[in-house]
Amino acid sequence: MNKLWKALTNYLSENAKDPSRERYVENSEKAPAAPLCCGAMAVLVFVIYYKVAHAYCLMDGLQDMKAHAEFAQNFYLNPTEFFKTWLKVPHMLWHLVTKAFESRMGLPLWDAASLSFALFGLFAFAVMTAFLYHMLKCHTGQRRLAYASLLGAVLSFVGPLIMEWFSNPYLGSFTPNPLHNPTHITSKGFGMLAMMAGIDVIRSYRGESPAFFRKHPYLWFSISALLSVLAKPTFLYMLLPAGVLLILIDLLGALKEVYLKGSVSKEASKKKAAHQQVEQRKKLKAIWSSAWKLALASLPACAYILTEYVALFFWGTEQGTSVVFTKPFEVWHFYTWDVPTSVLLGMLFPIWMLLTNLGYFYKSAEGRLSVLGYAFGVLEFSILAESGSRKDAGNFSWCMMAGMTVFYAVAVYRLMLTSLQEKSGKAHTAYLIISWFLLLLHLYSGLSLFNVFAEIL
Repeated sequence: MNKLWKALTNYLSENAKDPSRERYVENSEKAPAAPLCCGAMAVLVFVIYYKVAHAYCLMDGLQDMKAHAEFAQNFYLNPTEFFKTWLKVPHMLWHLVTKAFESRMGLPLWDAASLSFALFGLFAFAVMTAFLYHMLKCHTGQRRLAYASLLGAVLSFVGPLIMEWFSNPYLGSFTPNPLHNPTHITSKGFGMLAMMAGIDVIRSYRGESPAFFRKHPYLWFSISALLSVLAKPTFLYMLLPAGVLLILIDLLGALKEVYLKGSVSKEASKKKAAHQQVEQRKKLKAIWSSAWKLALASLPACAYILTEYVALFFWGTEQGTSVVFTKPFEVWHFYTWDVPTSVLLGMLFPIWMLLTNLGYFYKSAEGRLSVLGYAFGVLEFSILAESGSRKDAGNFSWCMMAGMTVFYAVAVYRLMLTSLQEKSGKAHTAYLIISWFLLLLHLYSGLSLFNVFAEIL
């Protein structure tokens, strides 16, 4: 038993090491191959997103894509008419772009809706590719654009595992890529940019070099967060509390170091103890400085969310409705009675990566933020709903799907990093085979969910 415990603790300790300390295979990517692969993946993503959107627009009956497209026609430059329409749907970024394509470019409505959807999907793919590319470059120094773009395309289509004998749990498993809903896909790229800026802020007060934005990460966060809530506010509903909790944990840890551990430090070397105290106080000051700057950067997005909430629930279409607490999983049970199975079907790959890389997800900024983001998304969907007839819409499920998006992105990056490590042995090979199999199974399921093979292509 002691040997087993020692082996487990050694594994977690090794697993939590700074990824940059690992040895990686040499970068064999040829210069022309990288942009060619990236361009091919971009075309693939754009075409499939366009075909999916157009197929939904031509379907009989009203659903998200069609309803949002028809609603986009109500946006006119007349201030009075614009305000009346805004009161109904304040998250109107996709609608405005669709309206511009229809009215300014003369496109038919369904073509305009499909084009704007595909462009925002392409933007989300570009952001995912940049996330993977720059994280890998930060940790290993390697530039692997082709590899990053391939996995960026995978992240554009991964979905819940399709198990027909689990029909009810499958319906409640949800997906990080709901291709039937344009507002979520529109917010996806901007939400990931906000997360990337947040990661850089955390890395800066930890004394680490930035991975994405070498200058003005707070400005990038502010702009990205605001554009995200203009598209759909639910990404920030998940990301903001996760970021606040993460920074609060780091702040409390720094306070403990300064006022508890620092005051009882050994006097073996007074000079060393004094230097340690100075460094601890610098760290505490850096975290506090980052916290209030990030709070200021969040104000535009928070102000818009508050304005949107007041507009919808007091003057708009949701007048008389409010956000209420529910019994745990009450709304989720509208879709399935077996919530654990539903979670497993939707999140098997990231859960597998979390369980096999606990040290990485515990130590790294991106790992912690992704787990906390998904946890807050699940919590919000589990206990929050809109009152009255709006309860069965399950609108807080979008917070969870935003959390799924960031969790999948970090899990895929970790697999990308692990696959490049210079390790040998049957155990490591078996681990990679299992991990890639699970990821590609989610990819196949996501494409099958939207009938990409049978009807669209």
